[in-house]
Amino acid sequence: MRIASKGWVVSAIGVAFAIGVTAAAQEGPAARASGEDDLALAFEQEAGLTPQEQLGWADEKYTTVVQTREYAARLLAAARQADRPDIVKINCLNNKLMEINAQIQSFEDRRNSLREAVRLNDNDRRMHEYRVLVVVYQKVQSLRMEVEACIGEEMGYVGAPAVTVWQDPSLTPFDFTTVDVPEPFLDRPPHASGFY
Repeated sequence: MRIASKGWVVSAIGVAFAIGVTAAAQEGPAARASGEDDLALAFEQEAGLTPQEQLGWADEKYTTVVQTREYAARLLAAARQADRPDIVKINCLNNKLMEINAQIQSFEDRRNSLREAVRLNDNDRRMHEYRVLVVVYQKVQSLRMEVEACIGEEMGYVGAPAVTVWQDPSLTPFDFTTVDVPEPFLDRPPHASGFY
């Protein structure tokens, strides 16, 4: 009896795992974020890219990541020069700029390794370096969104927010802010004894 129950448990776990893998595979494309879609697309296209095309892609994306660093540096400089500097915003931008710099250094190193792999005609190393470059590029794109989150809603809105109030005409109009409250009626309690 005990052996049969263990077999049943193992079978149930196996079925649950198979269902989970199938569900994850079906949800995969629909559940992926756009950055993950770009990453998957880049990996799918890599089979058709020549070594020179991969080098061209790396050079093109290097320009983009450097522009991301310049964008973050401009925002940090503006935050530091503000009339009332926000220390939280400055720290956030500074941290993101340091992360971007680290990713750019990694991108430069991997781009040089990709060039070396192309020069040596080492296809396995070339494909590996290209894949890492795609991942680093996606990380920089993610950091750019985090930089924009650091600056908060100031960049998202121009001017003060407007509030529009709409009242349903079928409701009885009643202003709850001007309710007349009657004076409290204070009744003096009776004396405890007949003597004053």
